[in-house]
Amino acid sequence: QKNIHGQIFNTVGSGVRGGGTPGYVSYGAAKRGLPQMTDSIVAELAGKTQGYDWPPKTPGSVSVHTLSPGMVFTDLLLKDSTPELRKFPFSVLAATPEEVANDLVPKMLTTTGPGGQFVEYLSKERTLSKFFNRFVRQIKSNIIDDNGEVIRQDGNRYNDDGVRMLY
Repeated sequence: QKNIHGQIFNTVGSGVRGGGTPGYVSYGAAKRGLPQMTDSIVAELAGKTQGYDWPPKTPGSVSVHTLSPGMVFTDLLLKDSTPELRKFPFSVLAATPEEVANDLVPKMLTTTGPGGQFVEYLSKERTLSKFFNRFVRQIKSNIIDDNGEVIRQDGNRYNDDGVRMLY
């Protein structure tokens, strides 16, 4: 539409920075390929496709970005996980869906430019802060206990894997 600008956020996950994703090969491979796909679409939308009259002239525009929520307490993270994984790294680095959304949604809404922005929750600074809080300040997780079990809070419903049900 005329004077309308849309945005696409391709969501990356485990495997995006390399490393393996045992048991989730297809997931890891797909997530690893998303930044390359995003970069290619950004270049195409900028008219950098040789030999093609691309992008077509349209009344509106679109930009494409990469969204990295980090480790989120979801079925994918907790399903079949072991107490050892839940103790570390989950209890240190993972966040609730609300925490991630409260951080990322405002960033997404204020993202501007032609595309190619990397919008993330678990930045290097946040990762260092989480490590500092857990291992130096000794602040424990309010989601995972010392035995690697999910802390079930009163008033919430949980599935068999310990994921808090949001609806």
